[in-house]
Formats: sequence, structure tokens, C-alpha cells
Amino acid sequence: LNRTVPDEPLTVTVSRHGWIRSRQGHGLDGTQFAWKAGDGPLAILETRTVHPVVVLDTLGRAYTIRASDIPGGRGDGVPVTTLIDLPPGAKVAQAISGVPEQKYLVAGTGGYGFVATLEDMVSRPRTGKTFMTLNADEEPVLPVVLAPGFDHVAALSSRGRLLVFPLAEMREVPRGRGVIIIGLDGEEKLVAV
Repeated sequence: LNRTVPDEPLTVTVSRHGWIRSRQGHGLDGTQFAWKAGDGPLAILETRTVHPVVVLDTLGRAYTIRASDIPGGRGDGVPVTTLIDLPPGAKVAQAISGVPEQKYLVAGTGGYGFVATLEDMVSRPRTGKTFMTLNADEEPVLPVVLAPGFDHVAALSSRGRLLVFPLAEMREVPRGRGVIIIGLDGEEKLVAV
């Protein structure tokens, strides 16, 4: 079934408990979004109807949802599991959207990461594909869009340590574990890049 989707601005919201919905347009007032009790925003993505929405789970798998397939309206949306098949024990960790050639810095809480394009994360089946190699106690941190002029990586640990180094030291690979971004001690985690 090859249907043509008009290219329109769309805002997609994903909640921490895994509910997804869309609204037409950009520049929407995020304070006007309602969430179920005890839930809240995980990602608010300004995208376009023709762009893929990529969901990363806590196991490092990447899933693709066509932005045009995400239900709209003012309700809570639908559980993301109605659009993708998460394996047992996996939860939605992050969500991003953009043009397929857009590069991202992706990393896990274990301190490893790499540069990949959104296209590297795109998968056809509902079951997604293995994208990030993570240990059992790790999960993806929020991927960072690599915009022109971004030439350094800043890594923040759960102990408040900050490391800054040239982006050129990162490897660009389509999947895997990548290179060590920051050395961590004991229970310390990478919280953001």
C-alpha cells in the first residue's frame, strides 16, 4: 500500500509511560498538552508528516513509526505498543524525528557512544532492529542532533563530572557500542551528552 502523504508540519508527543499522539503544526504551547495522572513528557518532537519517528527502547533497539500513522486529536493518544512490538521487559527510552540523513550523537548510560544517521536507526518491521549494544544496566541517553558548528562533545556524569573533547574523536558507525565517551566509576552513569 503506497499512499502519498502530504508534507505538513506535525508535533509528536511521547509520554514517559509510552503514550504517543500527534498534533498539526509547530510552535505549539507545550503547557497546553494534557498527560495522564503520574505521566508526563518524554519527547515533544517538531517534525513533518513525511519524516520517520524513531523510538529507542531500554535494550538499545530502534523502531520506526511513520509520523503520518500517529493518531491525532486532543486525547491521550495511543500506547506506542499499538504501533511497534517491544520485547518483554523493554520500555520506550527515547524518541527522535527528522530527515533520514540527519546525524546524531547517540550514547548509553554506560559511557559509550557513536555518531549515526537517523537512516541508520530506521527499520521496516514492527519488531525494530538492534541498534545500540548496551549492557543489562544501561539504557540510551537522549540523542543529540549534530548541527553545523557543533564540533565538541560535552559528557555529563551522574556525579557531576563534565568532560569536553573534539567531536572528531567519535566514530561514525551504523550500529554497535561505539567508543568510550567518559570513564565511569562504580555506580556512576552518563546522564547526558
